Amino acid sequence: MAQITGGHTVVHEFNARTVQETWWACCEKGELLEGLKQHFRVYAPLVYSTSHDSSKEEQMANKYLFRPMEEFLCGTTDSESVLQQLKAKNQPSQICGHVFKSGEPTYSCRDCANDPTCVLCIDCFQNSVHRQHRYRMHTSGGNGYCDCGDIEAWKMEPYCSIHRSSLDQNHQQNPIDLLPVELTDRGSALFLATLTYCVDMLTWEETASLPGGLEAEDTVDSNLYHCMLFNDEVHTYDQVITTLQRAIDCTPRQAIDFATIVDREGRSNVRTGSKAECDRAKEIIERNTSRHGSKPLKVLVMQNSVVAHQNFAMKMIQWLQNIISKSDGLRRLFCMLSMQVPKRSSASAMEVEDEDAPLSLMERVLLADTQLWKVARVQSHQLLMAGALMDQECKKLFAGIFTKRYDQLLQDFCKDDHDHDVSVTSLTVQMFTVPSLARSLIVEYDLLSVILKSFLRPCENKKNKDGKLCFDRNDRNPVYKRAWYMLYDLKYALLAKPTSPEEWSDGLRTNFLNGVVALLDLLKIMQGMDAVTRQTGQHLEFEPEWEGAFNLQLKLEDDLKLFASWCAEDKHILTVAYKETLEALYQCRDSAKREKCEAAGYNTKCVKYDVSSQPTSIHLPLTRFLSALHLHLGKFGLSFNAPELSTKKRLEPMELMEAPLRTQVMIAQTQAGMWRRNGFALLNQIFFYHNVRCRGEMYDRDIAMLQIGASQMNPDDFIVSLLHKFNLLHWARPEYDVPGGQEDSVRQTVMLAEEFLNLLIIVLEERYVPGIGEITQQDVVKREIIHQLCIAPMAHSELVKALPEDHNNETGVEDVVSEVANFRKPSSTDKGKYELKEEFYSQYCPYFYHYTKTDQSKSEETQRKRKKQQDEDQALPPPVPPSLTSQFQPLVNILQCDVMLHIMRVVLTRTAAQRSRSWSEAQFERILYIIGIALHEQRRAIDMNNTSFDFLNKAVKDNGLLSLLQTLVGNQNVSQDPVKDLLTWMLKQFAEICTRKDSSVDVGTLGNIASGRDHKTEAEKKRKAERAAKRRARVMAQMSKMQRNFIAENADLFENTSTDLKAATSDMDLSESLPVGFPVALGSCRSSAVVTAPIHATCILCQEEQEVTCSGKAMVLAAFVQRSTVLSQCRGKSAENKEDFDPMFMLPDLLVGTYTSSCGHVMHHDCWQRYFDNVMNKERRRPLRFRHSYSYDIDKMEYLCPLCEGLSNTVIPIVPPLVSMLADTEQEVDLKYDDWLDGIQKTVQNSIQETKDKESEEDFPLFQPCPISTITRMMAESVAKNFQLLWEYVYDDARYVDTSVRCSSMIRYITVGVYVTFGLNVDPDDENPRVSVMAWSTCAFTIQAIEQVLQSEDKSLFGSLPNRQSDLLGSLVRFGAVVSQVMSPDQVRQQCVRLLSALIPNEMEKRNRESPCLLDLDLFHYLVTLTMTLPTLYAEQLKSISTLPTGGLNNKHALQLVLTAHITQLMLSFDEQPQDPMEVEGEMEGQSLVRVYNKLRECAGTKMDQSPSPHQLLQYIHRAALPFLRCAAILYHYVTGVIAPEDLYIEGKKTHEFEILCRYLALPVSMSELFEKQGEITSTLIQSWCCSRKLKERLSASSVQLVHYPLQVNTLVELPQDFSELINQVSTFTCPKSDGDDSRAPTMCLACGRMLCSQSYCCQTDLDGLSVGAATEHAAKCGAGIGIFLRVRDCQILLLAGKTKGCFIAPPYLDNYGETDQGLRRGNPLRLCEEKYRGLQKLWFSHAIPETIAHNLEFNSNFTAIEWQNL
Repeated sequence: MAQITGGHTVVHEFNARTVQETWWACCEKGELLEGLKQHFRVYAPLVYSTSHDSSKEEQMANKYLFRPMEEFLCGTTDSESVLQQLKAKNQPSQICGHVFKSGEPTYSCRDCANDPTCVLCIDCFQNSVHRQHRYRMHTSGGNGYCDCGDIEAWKMEPYCSIHRSSLDQNHQQNPIDLLPVELTDRGSALFLATLTYCVDMLTWEETASLPGGLEAEDTVDSNLYHCMLFNDEVHTYDQVITTLQRAIDCTPRQAIDFATIVDREGRSNVRTGSKAECDRAKEIIERNTSRHGSKPLKVLVMQNSVVAHQNFAMKMIQWLQNIISKSDGLRRLFCMLSMQVPKRSSASAMEVEDEDAPLSLMERVLLADTQLWKVARVQSHQLLMAGALMDQECKKLFAGIFTKRYDQLLQDFCKDDHDHDVSVTSLTVQMFTVPSLARSLIVEYDLLSVILKSFLRPCENKKNKDGKLCFDRNDRNPVYKRAWYMLYDLKYALLAKPTSPEEWSDGLRTNFLNGVVALLDLLKIMQGMDAVTRQTGQHLEFEPEWEGAFNLQLKLEDDLKLFASWCAEDKHILTVAYKETLEALYQCRDSAKREKCEAAGYNTKCVKYDVSSQPTSIHLPLTRFLSALHLHLGKFGLSFNAPELSTKKRLEPMELMEAPLRTQVMIAQTQAGMWRRNGFALLNQIFFYHNVRCRGEMYDRDIAMLQIGASQMNPDDFIVSLLHKFNLLHWARPEYDVPGGQEDSVRQTVMLAEEFLNLLIIVLEERYVPGIGEITQQDVVKREIIHQLCIAPMAHSELVKALPEDHNNETGVEDVVSEVANFRKPSSTDKGKYELKEEFYSQYCPYFYHYTKTDQSKSEETQRKRKKQQDEDQALPPPVPPSLTSQFQPLVNILQCDVMLHIMRVVLTRTAAQRSRSWSEAQFERILYIIGIALHEQRRAIDMNNTSFDFLNKAVKDNGLLSLLQTLVGNQNVSQDPVKDLLTWMLKQFAEICTRKDSSVDVGTLGNIASGRDHKTEAEKKRKAERAAKRRARVMAQMSKMQRNFIAENADLFENTSTDLKAATSDMDLSESLPVGFPVALGSCRSSAVVTAPIHATCILCQEEQEVTCSGKAMVLAAFVQRSTVLSQCRGKSAENKEDFDPMFMLPDLLVGTYTSSCGHVMHHDCWQRYFDNVMNKERRRPLRFRHSYSYDIDKMEYLCPLCEGLSNTVIPIVPPLVSMLADTEQEVDLKYDDWLDGIQKTVQNSIQETKDKESEEDFPLFQPCPISTITRMMAESVAKNFQLLWEYVYDDARYVDTSVRCSSMIRYITVGVYVTFGLNVDPDDENPRVSVMAWSTCAFTIQAIEQVLQSEDKSLFGSLPNRQSDLLGSLVRFGAVVSQVMSPDQVRQQCVRLLSALIPNEMEKRNRESPCLLDLDLFHYLVTLTMTLPTLYAEQLKSISTLPTGGLNNKHALQLVLTAHITQLMLSFDEQPQDPMEVEGEMEGQSLVRVYNKLRECAGTKMDQSPSPHQLLQYIHRAALPFLRCAAILYHYVTGVIAPEDLYIEGKKTHEFEILCRYLALPVSMSELFEKQGEITSTLIQSWCCSRKLKERLSASSVQLVHYPLQVNTLVELPQDFSELINQVSTFTCPKSDGDDSRAPTMCLACGRMLCSQSYCCQTDLDGLSVGAATEHAAKCGAGIGIFLRVRDCQILLLAGKTKGCFIAPPYLDNYGETDQGLRRGNPLRLCEEKYRGLQKLWFSHAIPETIAHNLEFNSNFTAIEWQNL
């Protein structure tokens, strides 16, 4: 008996055979749907209305629902075998059809793809020839599929090697014919019934009842309701989370989970209970989300069974998708049935088609799309893609249905609030981009008109009273913006341009022209929109809205280009479109009248319109579309006046160019400062008008229209029209120069005249447009590249960004750039750049129309600088322009018309005048430039024997231009070199052309004038240069003499000028003071310290220099302390509880340490304190919302170094050299190591006592050091005397200088505050015994970290140490040494005893107390702490004695003890495979080590069957012990001041480093001597280490893995060379908390390689009471708060420091041009740059991440707005 959980028995016993029989009976009656409903109403609630876990629900669904349907379809219980047989009949598919998941990599071949939407999956790409082509890589947003095998998607090579094998198969047979007849009948009935059920349920709007036939038999859970919350794109995550917490009283975590499900799936059940409870929750949600007039969240209270059936319907869609994917026949059958229109009754069949006509199931699915929630939409779309879009025949039918319903679908989408990605309208890209299908839709369904008319509908609401589009800044209705997607659909359809006459048909021509008419309707309402009128009285009160119009223009840009390119393919199309556009322009004409104008005695009529007082618009798409069409007329032998283009309603050329001319005049007036009161809106419009994104269909088209007008008009009429519109007719009269009038008006007129001449140059020279000049598209791109590289060398991305793109997002750069430029390969510090080839500089045009004013000035400066370096003249003459096409040939007549010649004479005359109020050098330069263009044209006319162009004769006649130019030679107004050189060039050109034309001009005289001027100029330049050189030499000699005198008189000022620490003797030659012989740092034979002189330092704040002493003013070093896991040997291990963590015994895995860094700058402590207090006060006074110092956090005591702005959070006190603080002489003591160890051992044994805890009353050991007298009484007399003498210095305070009380308190304060707060991450506590230990621990960890950096870079130990790190280490070591003097004396002594008890464990073991296992100690940390605490062991009166480490015998023996323990560690953790013995040098030492090894292993109970070879063990010991010795050398170098051996300063000399370090540290070179040549006490101690119970447990097989030596130098994870491999790996990564859903921002930790779901609410967790993202949480665990991540899909590096600070930096992946591509915007192939990755490695390994983040936050304001804790 099937039963619902909860005890409600409502279903009959399930019998699969009975179910099949019942369904078959219903099927024969044609009532299968009713039969299924009877079954579904029982079993759907059983499976989907209860809270089963997912696996059980799947089992039940398969048993009761899906398995029976499969068996019914197949007609047998063995459905699997039937489906396998059907699959075997499938014809191999040519099309891959792989459906992309979100984030999956896609590849588009730039050489072969028809458009950028044609993409390949990674498998097809890697098995295709496109891998060797130019390709782009992007990540998919989902809902697309691979186009491999689609011949219409590719120009060539449509198949990969995988799908090429299916080419020879016959695909003509209908796959339905291959299905058994019975199966076809059953499948038809089943598919129709199930799809009908799915559509009915998913679109069911009743929430408390079910459709007929699905009502439950009784009231099972009829009182159970669900409060269902639906997604929208209006409300934010935070709003939903806050609302849910109030409405259903849930925790923040639960609210986040609900919000995540709602966002991901589209709806979520947030409350289950009675109807009243759910209604109450619904009311609260709607009330809280509808405040401030916003739309409330959609909430429905749904009955339990309704939800169950809807959930089942979604599963049914997945089942259908799975079934039809198994057989081509089933897919075709399903698609044909779903698109089949139900039969109508005979009565209705006679009626015409109406709105109530029955719909096919496919149409119902399409039209119901906006009623569905997100996951239901996505699944229905996937069903459509797996069905209709995968079958080519069905795809055509589906596209027809979609086009018929396009208008309604897009209306629904515009009113919807979901993203386009989850709308059925997003499928247009799968249909409209197929050329044959798109053309078919244009022919059969008039697709272009359908799209444009659908778009015009929402435009109606945007019209103003004049019928023009008008946008309101405050309009928040998204309908219009969502309608922009229709323009993308229009572009897709237009990509199917016919490329041959055979592809054109009458239907295609007719319907394309219908589309043109619809486009003109749109352009007519855009023509003249956003017109502006010049403000004259006061500034605009409110900035007008201008962005809407430009956004529309940007969306239309490609469509306009494509429409024009279609028209260019067919003469009939072009003719009709041109005439329609002319008529549309006629309808949009304004009522401007004509007025008479006169210039240079020439009279004409011009359009009366004053731009400075009447409205002017920058938006003229209709005029520009005509301009685009006009350029194609010449292709078919047409012209403006051709009979084919004649129409009654058309404008004259002057009227056609009127609107673009007004725009140019308005821009010119803006440049002249006449439109200042119109605000930034106008400036922004002008900027985008010229911007590379818009200029192709705006500015360029306007210039072309002016050129069209100039070629169709009388040239004098054209010039006069320009002068009239610029209001320069009066300027062109000679009498204008007579003084009078307002200076401001004259200044504006002068600037307008310059802009007028500039426009003339552009009209005359800009011929690099196909249709105007005799050029190709490649020539256009070349010229753009040349002029961009004339500004400066450019990177590939910069060059591409500066060039316009076509509809395929291509610029054409790669095709031609190698012809005009050389590529300079990228270096380690700079990206690769293109540099223009020398021969192309002659094509530079300073008035290039795509230059901004800034570009123009930069390019001129660059070119003149280049010419000067090459010792060339400074002239920038016009390059030779290309020939004009026949219809634009009249353009050159402007150069020889009377009005133009008059203007030239006027400007030249004013230049020659002594004084002229209307003259400017810019006017003169432009006139010279125009004359230069005329001379080029004259030369061309002579070459072509064209007598119609005769500029020369007009220029050389009496009192003509030439005579004026000659008079200007040597004129005071022509004083600048560039202008003089241009004039010289001009005269030379006249001379050359006159020679060629046999002119009557005296060429010899003309040449002499030019060359004479050249010689005279050069001589003058030479004289000036010589005088300047002599004057400079005199001044330099005088300055040098003064400098020497000053240095001699003030020699004392130059002794110390550095702000860094230095010894007073540092200016001297240290070679004289080096110790004789090999330096030794420890023991009674140690060398004398080199640096014994006091340290001098200069405060960077007050600039006072002083000697560092204990009694003087305290000096400090700026520093930054951070926790670190960089050296960790066990990634993934959790750190201990920070409250219980004991830093005394650092584990050998170095899981978390404390690292200190410094910028090296020194300050007085008082100066620093004042500076820091000021920073704190300033930040705290600022309101929280205005805090801007994101680079440092005052709550964490952070600040920026006053000098270098390096991030700091503390200071380190600078202590004088320890040597200078001790007695000059020390008594020589001869105490053997064994005797010393005996005394230490007795001390430990007598210093451990048992005591009881007052609260728990449990015994615990108390470490209370006993007096030295007690110890000596237990020793032999001679040994006791020497042992006593060894500690005698402790009582000798004659030389000791006590630190001041203030200095002591400062050191204590810094120690407590810093190393507890940052090192342990706990609150400061004066009584905490861990305080001093942390100071020593950070000293040890910092030394280890720096040593590993030097080791990883293969650098010398001391020679490669930067000064700031050397100063830091010296300060840290000396600071650690004096910490013991300012902390509690008893506490320090107890710590020393406790420390010693770890290596002398006998007493602890006697008391059954556990001491640390030898294998669980990092012995360098141990050594540092022992070095700092050992002097205090017998110091009973700490304040009157010196307890600083001396480097004497005590330190030597302590080092030997620790090194012995370390070698023991190495022996016991040795795990290399034994090697065969070999005869090598050092065999005796190796054999001794093997004996020691065997003995230690035997004691530990881990003796191996085969021992390592002597050579192998010797090499291992040297290699593994070397890091410890290197660290010890650094430590004792700064403790004793003894200079290290010379070899440790030299790079590359590491052959005998081990031996050198041993000698320097007074250790035996043979490590076996530590074991074999010591006494019984040492042997017993070593044996006690090995026999320890805890050590044996650690060595057991079941124990935690041991740390092996030498410690591995950590590196960032290895990344694949090809970035696409990385993306492909990541595409399989799913969110760990979202049931297998794709992660939106997969992020890889580069330290450990773990993949995270970052920047998502689903993976947020609580960290110290703050909700943080996955990356922040992982950084806290993996990197102690510091993180370095790779955001894979964005291809950028994320750095994190703490919870609130981070930044993005460039990734290590570069393209072929040496550039990164953050965000994959360009999509170029990326490969790993090893050098960049090593840079990231160094950044991480050297602990520079916090500093890098601080600098980036300081200088990049965009980072400050990011909530880093959510990443």
